[in-house]
Amino acid sequence: MDNGGHLAGRSILNLIHERTGGGCRINTLSHLERAEAIFVIGANPDQSAPVLGYYLRRAARRGVPLIVADPRKTDLVLLSSLWLPVSPSRDAELINCVAALLWKAFAHDANFIEHFTVGFAHYIDGLSSFNPARLCLSAGIDISSMKYAAGLLKAKKIAFVVGHGVTQRKDGDQTMEALLNLSLMTGSLGSDAGGLYFPAKENNLVGALDMGSVPDALPGREPLSSGSARRQWERAWGVRLSPDQGLNMVRMIEEAEKGNLKALYVLGENPLRSLPQPERIRKALEGLDLLVVQDILTNETSQVADVVLPGAAFSEKGGSFTNMEGRIQSFEPVVPPPGDAKADWEIIDLLSEKMGCPKHYGSLERIRADIVQLVPAYAGLDGEGGVSWVKQSSKFGLFNPEGRGDPIPFSPVFSTEDEVSDDDYPFTAILGSLRYHLGSGTRTDRSARIHEFGLKGEIEISPEDGKRLNLHDGDLVRARSRTGSIVREIRIQKGLSPGLVFVPMAFNANDARNLIDLTGLRDAGSLHLKACQIILERPERG
Repeated sequence: MDNGGHLAGRSILNLIHERTGGGCRINTLSHLERAEAIFVIGANPDQSAPVLGYYLRRAARRGVPLIVADPRKTDLVLLSSLWLPVSPSRDAELINCVAALLWKAFAHDANFIEHFTVGFAHYIDGLSSFNPARLCLSAGIDISSMKYAAGLLKAKKIAFVVGHGVTQRKDGDQTMEALLNLSLMTGSLGSDAGGLYFPAKENNLVGALDMGSVPDALPGREPLSSGSARRQWERAWGVRLSPDQGLNMVRMIEEAEKGNLKALYVLGENPLRSLPQPERIRKALEGLDLLVVQDILTNETSQVADVVLPGAAFSEKGGSFTNMEGRIQSFEPVVPPPGDAKADWEIIDLLSEKMGCPKHYGSLERIRADIVQLVPAYAGLDGEGGVSWVKQSSKFGLFNPEGRGDPIPFSPVFSTEDEVSDDDYPFTAILGSLRYHLGSGTRTDRSARIHEFGLKGEIEISPEDGKRLNLHDGDLVRARSRTGSIVREIRIQKGLSPGLVFVPMAFNANDARNLIDLTGLRDAGSLHLKACQIILERPERG
């Protein structure tokens, strides 16, 4: 079992959950206005999560220092106190440089460190071995800008907004460890005036993870490898559970190619549009003995399915969504499902009954009761259309209102490895979202209102590259990687550095995925969905 979170940086969310013991489950967006400083890295919330962008703008207008670290000059830069145009894949160096400068200025929270952390001396030993000027050079930032950033952050609790520019990079775990260290060093973690925020483009990404729809965890984010957790759910479900983790999205395709996977049940996902190498995906799906698709719309994947089960849209069923804040929003149906469509839980419940499953619910109320009883974080789940919050608990003292608990350790300091340059593909393409389209565009692409905006998803290049290649706004260009290519119009964008290209996702049937290699996404810790190396060429005529 897996969900689309595999492509949205789930490995980083798992890392944060493990490192903090679940202490970062609640991140109230309104608290951003209380922050003493805000550091946005690898995120463009105006486009990917507009509600988060709204709170950031409110905070900036109230005078909260706002630093934006991003290779592109995003809309948020216009309201920021400082823009750090960090080189792609150099976020960890940037964060370590800020930490080194703060340490040099004695701008650490000594009291917080003493009471709530362990391993600070070892961390500082590693940090002191870095030359800030050299780190700046590696990150592509001048030292004066970094010193100014350190000055803005000095003696402040910092709210870190960490986007897909970090979580979808293959080196995202190293950047995240550096951010955790900096948040501990400044006493920001666990504070209402600071903390970690992760934009979520999918409305129930957090809820899907909490309910165990992943290959390596049970409901409540309990690891499948935990014997005690398995025994709890074996008693609840009346079945035996294997400790071996299941297949993630990419491995499902690979096992189908080998003939080892015989059947696949796809619910609310469209892998033929969301995953790279669509022809490879199609061949793998067509080779299955059985493909079942359950969805509210006909899509590329349902068209090759053996069985299609019509699901109900959110307005036609009851349930709950857990958003990026950790807020659980319960809802009830407004209108009945059309035709033979049914709520997803009802279809699965009927199917499990036909297959002889001993656990039969029969109502949404019974499912909610099970969640409340068996998943402690959801003990406050309100089934009456109200709002509740995930219950946060952690063994670490900094997340306990009374301060009791274990100290949280600093991580060792390390630098990211240099990426091997590819002279045949000299441009770095950043793949990102525009606010009008979500995910792969399976649903948003059907909106007549969105199409009225006339968006084309142009490839954006710098003025310097446009001049060198003799390209102008509206010209057609082919972007080609070692995996595939796409042809689109271009737009000259002043906010890009030479050698950097931006490719919007979801447009043109999400053809941008052709630039990415499916195999490169095999393991949750090796995602590199955010960037790739390309060459820009004039497309052949005819």
